[in-house]
Amino acid sequence: MFLKTLKNELKQNLNKANNIKLKKIKRKVIKIRYLVTSALPYVNNDLHIGHIAGCILPGDVYSRFLKLKGEKCIYVCGSDEYGTPIVLAAEKEGLSPKELADKYHEKQKKAVDGFNINFDIFSRTTTKEHTKVVQDFYYNLKQNNFIYRKKIKQLYCPKCKRFLADRYVEGTCPYCGAEGARGDQCDSCGKLLNPLELINPHCTVCGSTPIVEESEHVFFDLPKLEKELTEWLENHEGLFPNTKKFALNFIKEGLREKDISRDINWGVPIPDAPGKVFYVWFDAPIGYITFTKQLGKENWWHDKSTQLVHFLGKDNIPFHSIYFPGMLMAEGSYILPSKIASYEYLTFKGSKLSKSKGTAIKALDALGLFPADYWRFYLIANLPEKKDSDFTWESFQEVINTELNDTIGNFINRTLTFAKKYFNSKVEKPELRKEDEEVIKKAEEKAKEAAKLIEKIELKKALQETVEIARIGNQYITKEEPWKKEEYRKEVVYTCLHLTKLLSFMLKPFIPESSEKIENFLNKKTKWSQLTQKEEEYELNDFEILFKKIDKKEI
Repeated sequence: MFLKTLKNELKQNLNKANNIKLKKIKRKVIKIRYLVTSALPYVNNDLHIGHIAGCILPGDVYSRFLKLKGEKCIYVCGSDEYGTPIVLAAEKEGLSPKELADKYHEKQKKAVDGFNINFDIFSRTTTKEHTKVVQDFYYNLKQNNFIYRKKIKQLYCPKCKRFLADRYVEGTCPYCGAEGARGDQCDSCGKLLNPLELINPHCTVCGSTPIVEESEHVFFDLPKLEKELTEWLENHEGLFPNTKKFALNFIKEGLREKDISRDINWGVPIPDAPGKVFYVWFDAPIGYITFTKQLGKENWWHDKSTQLVHFLGKDNIPFHSIYFPGMLMAEGSYILPSKIASYEYLTFKGSKLSKSKGTAIKALDALGLFPADYWRFYLIANLPEKKDSDFTWESFQEVINTELNDTIGNFINRTLTFAKKYFNSKVEKPELRKEDEEVIKKAEEKAKEAAKLIEKIELKKALQETVEIARIGNQYITKEEPWKKEEYRKEVVYTCLHLTKLLSFMLKPFIPESSEKIENFLNKKTKWSQLTQKEEEYELNDFEILFKKIDKKEI
């Protein structure tokens, strides 16, 4: 009897132990998913290089790298097609808002495709599906007691006979004194505004001075979430420093109730408020959810293993670090952002690039001047991560000529030329010397460091580390002189081919077209798991010069 009892106890303990092991194994196999977004561009004009640099290209580099590593990742974006900016632009062009949205959505799609932006979906907010997602989200907020109504005073233009929401009104910013502040936000200081706060306001359509009228509006009770948002921001490690600082300072001034309705006819209709539509900054971020749903992956938004990563310009910080997280908290069933990467402005002669003010280099025009990879390389090398960075044609020329052409292009061309000239483009793995192994180790460390930096979203530094691989190769060639020293020529050329393999892989997120060409020259398709693996041989394809210098006359 005693033995039987002991046997049963041992069996139970063994089952418990096995269950614990199984749970641990299950924990280990939980795969992190990455849901990457870029702020939706308005369809009120063409995309310019500031949009590409400020949120679209960084998101592309980051998501491309995750996919290269074999991570589960989707990258979503689309056109932001509602709101007063679109109505105003349509009026200026003599089009309906829908006609304007159709026109610029196609142009934006052409621009992002031209820049080789690898979106899993580039959708739009004027779909029936988006309307339903937004309205359902609103009903959930209402059910959770975060929606209420009240009458407010608004600016009204007697001449145009309409309330002046957002960009229908401009004036002097009451905080920084800048002229041309809009009714919803000042571009100079980033403050969010109420039109009634503007000093000397005027209607942007007719120039008249507005009067004050009363109208009932729908509000989101954001102040109710002040404590929860503050704790989330203070304890969040995934925010860029400028995002965190801005958001916490914003909250310290006191969260204000958020008017989420507008007296215009272009937007997602508020189902229980006839004649009103949702404020564009209520419906636009919900677009991320809509677009994910269109990919058949809406469940990612309800899965805690999903990392939600936003890329945006600094003018969008309050919406992505306070309003949208607040909306998600209030709704209750969605994940919150894991990382928010916010960028300063790319300026031109010290001024912010602006579509509406006509002070911008259009993305499609840029592609007509130089290849996409030239722009991608320059914009990441000059990325406004911590402060505004000024675009000049001279700096563009210098970066392309010295780094892309003289460093990367020169190293690859020298390596492939040696392989063709001395080994008829077929190089078998030799017995490497200590000097060769040291160079390989140094280059592999640069590749690993670049990978870590991309994962931390320090893309500018990551590109610098990647360029260092080519710089190490050039210095190695110069020192070893394979054109002179036949006795270890094969070792040198093979080592340089290994560095070229490293370089081609690490350049994939930054300059994908050129990287693919290098891979084709090498006749090798490399996976992340094979990155440092030494090939038994290289049998090269024909190659050509990758880049060319930009002449002063072109500039």
